[in-house]
Amino acid sequence: MNPSCPNCGSLNVRLKPLATRACGGVGAVTGGVTAATAGTTGAAIGTAICPGLGTAIGGLAGVLAGLLTGALGGAAVGHAIDRKLVQAYHCNDCGHEFAA
Repeated sequence: MNPSCPNCGSLNVRLKPLATRACGGVGAVTGGVTAATAGTTGAAIGTAICPGLGTAIGGLAGVLAGLLTGALGGAAVGHAIDRKLVQAYHCNDCGHEFAA
């Protein structure tokens, strides 16, 4: 449950995604590094199916899968940190920022 704004009393408040953004970025970078291996594997599979074009498409698919998986995982961890530890809120009515 979101707290009410201490400035205006509004319940129209949202959690500021500070850790969500930071962890999502870190996750994307980590996923990208891991994706180098996945890209190599994807390229090998693509080569077996269709040499040339399959290599490029398989490698790209592997890299994108790694980036996406890392970013989503990092954002999920960051959201949990925002909700449990940071607890920074923004009032959508008066613009006041506060900690719960």
